[in-house]
Amino acid sequence: MEKTRYYAYILLTTICITYFVENFLRSAAGALTPILITELSISHGAMGLLVSAYFFVYGVMQVPSGILSDAFGARKTILGFTAITVVGIFLFWASRSYELLFVAQFLVGIGCSTFYINAVKLVSTWFPVNRRATAIGILSASSGLGNTISYMGFPIAVESLGGWRNLYLWMSIILVVNWVMNIFILKDRDELQIASPHLRNQPILQSLVETLKDKRLYPFLAGFILSSTGWVFMNWMPQFLIDARGFTYFEVGQIASLGTIAGIPGCIAVAAVSDRLRKRKTPLIAFSAIYVALLIVFMNLPGTVPLVVFGGLSFLMSFAASFWVLYFSMIPETLPPEQAGIGLGLVNGMGTIGFSVITPIYGALVDRTGSYFMSNTLIQILSLLMPVIFALFIKECYGGVNDK
Repeated sequence: MEKTRYYAYILLTTICITYFVENFLRSAAGALTPILITELSISHGAMGLLVSAYFFVYGVMQVPSGILSDAFGARKTILGFTAITVVGIFLFWASRSYELLFVAQFLVGIGCSTFYINAVKLVSTWFPVNRRATAIGILSASSGLGNTISYMGFPIAVESLGGWRNLYLWMSIILVVNWVMNIFILKDRDELQIASPHLRNQPILQSLVETLKDKRLYPFLAGFILSSTGWVFMNWMPQFLIDARGFTYFEVGQIASLGTIAGIPGCIAVAAVSDRLRKRKTPLIAFSAIYVALLIVFMNLPGTVPLVVFGGLSFLMSFAASFWVLYFSMIPETLPPEQAGIGLGLVNGMGTIGFSVITPIYGALVDRTGSYFMSNTLIQILSLLMPVIFALFIKECYGGVNDK
């Protein structure tokens, strides 16, 4: 037992490194929006499509991610798709045209798409239930560090190194080294995989249909899609603050990075609160409601407000937004084991597709209207629906209610 626990923390460490770099890559296009719009001479709508090239394929791949995990195991799936990520990142680093950057984003999106679901699967099988949400919270917190390095690192690189590509290259090398580490460290816990549809000889399509018929999944789908609207604004935040509030690229890097770094303590704290309270629904509703309130305040602050106020609100907003980590404890506790992997894939996929669709719409509305009013109003309305759905339609699931 002691040896198993020791290994669990080694595994958590190495997959946190992977997730850290993958979230740097995930945020790179958004953090570089002010630079690439100028460098490539493109519209806001075209920039939104470049960001979405990653997220759309990432979302579409979420259900196949669960299927591949059932068929080949989490370890092989992570290693195989990380190799695709490596190809994409070096293409992005070397590209000088919109078309090549688009292809690179597409490849990185495919490569990164399978990681989180499979990492959660590994964590869930190697950690006991009383530490599982906290472990998933730590894994998820590493995303905040990756996002922070992206949003703060690129402005610093532009200021001090004369460009953004060196930082991108260094992070890419870290991923390659970590990928080699994972070859030797990652392993599936086979004795706990008996519920897998593949190992029970249940057709994957049948598992997918059964999961889609389970109405307990629908509130999670709706809530995650709506929560993705807030991520759309976070992606556009640097350009919004430059265009509508008069900040510099370096200043918006500070504001955005305060938000992304808040995801580190936020994911850990939200998960730990849930474990301590032995409740999932209550912290989900509370943190999502706080997040929406802060989002609306932030969007409507005038540019005359000091930088520190924007930074403080960005931090608090992203801290509260860490409620998303609870999804990945709640779905396996709500659905039967044979549906949990596909359910996670569906929810994560639909939320990401929602993000990829709304992101270019947000930019296109700015191009068409010449302001951010319509775009931000759309985000605020959709975000307000999210805690309502959580309160009315999601049931408490701590400890597992996943019977048929």
